[in-house]
Amino acid sequence: MKTWFTSDHHFGHANIIKYCNRPFNSVGHMNAMMEFTWNSIVSPDDLVYYLGDFAMNPKTVPEIVARLHGKKILIPGNHDRCYRLKSAKWVDHYLAAGFESVEMERRLEIAGESVLLNHLPYRNTLKLDLKFFELRPVDHGGWLIHGHVHDRWKVSRKQINVSADVWSFEPVSWDTITEIIRRGPVDVIAGAELLG
Repeated sequence: MKTWFTSDHHFGHANIIKYCNRPFNSVGHMNAMMEFTWNSIVSPDDLVYYLGDFAMNPKTVPEIVARLHGKKILIPGNHDRCYRLKSAKWVDHYLAAGFESVEMERRLEIAGESVLLNHLPYRNTLKLDLKFFELRPVDHGGWLIHGHVHDRWKVSRKQINVSADVWSFEPVSWDTITEIIRRGPVDVIAGAELLG
């Protein structure tokens, strides 16, 4: 069994193709290619930490989750109806759809470090989405695996962005995350510069 991290697929979101300059000609094309890419890497027995913004229409979540390999844990993002766990109805919807659990954040030990999983980057990162400022984690010097910023960076200091847009729509392996943490903090690294 392997462990993976990913976020921000925005299944079913037509405008994300334009916003993030995604290489797809339609929502159907995007959804099909992202599912194919996921399933070509993730095995049915693998574990996937999904760090938010799964699908734009919550009604499509059950059918999409059912087609994707792996056991999935959702750390919801601002586009997921269960974000901030405010509504038990929506949390139950995502659990019934096939997510193993829905949690606002989680800590894991990776490469001997305590690593926080959250959809949002640290508060002091950039002046992005100020409406979410109070929901962003505070940087106390630890590693953070997050999404939300799509194609802005792969690594920024001790923040690892697992948004699908910056990883060619492939989930990021535990081994890759371990390698990044062992290398230590770096200034912003985007795209293919990281592990190429």
